[in-house]
Amino acid sequence: MLPTHHTRNGSPLARYTVQSSDVISDSRVNVMEESSQKVLWYKERFLTEDEIVDHIFDNATTTLCWSVHRPKRGWYIRIRCPTFPPGYFIGLIPVPKTSPYHMEAALSFACRTNLPRPFPSFSEVSLVSSPHSSNSSVDTDITLTEHSSAASHSYPPTPPVPALNVRPASPIEDEEPNPNERSRNFKSKAKSPRPKTQVSQFLLTRHAMNPPVPTEQTSFLSRALSYWKSTEEAQSLSFALSPIPAVTPTTGSSSPGPSLLPIDGPGMHCHPHMPPPLVAFHDRTPAFAFRNTTGMLEIDENEARMLGVHVSFWVTVSLTYLAFLEDRDSYLAALSD
Repeated sequence: MLPTHHTRNGSPLARYTVQSSDVISDSRVNVMEESSQKVLWYKERFLTEDEIVDHIFDNATTTLCWSVHRPKRGWYIRIRCPTFPPGYFIGLIPVPKTSPYHMEAALSFACRTNLPRPFPSFSEVSLVSSPHSSNSSVDTDITLTEHSSAASHSYPPTPPVPALNVRPASPIEDEEPNPNERSRNFKSKAKSPRPKTQVSQFLLTRHAMNPPVPTEQTSFLSRALSYWKSTEEAQSLSFALSPIPAVTPTTGSSSPGPSLLPIDGPGMHCHPHMPPPLVAFHDRTPAFAFRNTTGMLEIDENEARMLGVHVSFWVTVSLTYLAFLEDRDSYLAALSD
């Protein structure tokens, strides 16, 4: 179990330190525990004949969790798991300008998750402007078996962890259970239904930047500091990952549902219908650092557990979007080719 920190409302919030290597040729990014600085995952870059591939490994077992693919020429971002069927992937795509969630540098993606409690299935609004690819991982309805759910980096999602009823310890620890009782327990487990899944969509956006409030009388030093601060914020790599709320139209109302309402301003946090971020990255890179990113990654573990996808997936998506923001100019140039 990964270490967690509790917010004021009691929701566990896992915090990890993200640190890229200061060696340009290394292209390694470490994700560490906030308290112990123990490396949990790391990303390394490899080149193939046609693609630039980032591999995300579990540091304890050196197991490949996910791979991120983008072409040497052209533009796409595709995330794959070693257990995916050939040709299947999760694609990160730019949010089209016609979408109510469009904003600068925003990307969206869809993946199969457990049915969340607060929101029904997202089916009436699509962020994708192009036709849906038949090779997307959301097209398959693969579910975990009892054996595959033991793997720590499985996808599609695993069911939420059930609540455990802890009984007082029995003084006779070696006593074998009643065979009839064991048979009934096995049958009840075998008859338990699989958790229902859906295709959920998510939004990756930079953090909202509050514009400086002009004052009538300010000194030259104050104006210079304000300009430097606004420039630093504009270059910040902080971002958030949030689930897109489902359309919930009310009967007898002509107003559009939550997902049809435009986002108010440059950031999503001011939108009343957007849920809290599932993942947030806070950029703490020094102002004059070159190709060396440092920051804090926060993941709502309660929400991640309900969605049923391993935390390594959200770490992978975060590292992928961080790399996109770092090298956004080259992405835009490739997109215009």
